[in-house]
Amino acid sequence: MLDVDIPSSVSTVELANRLGRVSGVKAVNVTVTDTDVEVLGLVIVIEGDDINYDDARRVIEDLGGAIRSIDQVIVGEYILELNPQLLKER
Repeated sequence: MLDVDIPSSVSTVELANRLGRVSGVKAVNVTVTDTDVEVLGLVIVIEGDDINYDDARRVIEDLGGAIRSIDQVIVGEYILELNPQLLKER
């Protein structure tokens, strides 16, 4: 899960399509979380096997965006569900 800022002139459809062509990517979800005159705040979820992170980062940067943080990474044979209560207790 990536927290990304990208110029508001960039099409989120184009971004999602380009990310979908990155090696290893099977699915992409781009959600706008914040809008400004010049910048969109996005949460991007990319799923797949052996995803080429450097290529995904390059796609975002080539469109003028920046990854602010990597908020979640899941690796393994199955999805580990996070108990939201654990985050509240911190």
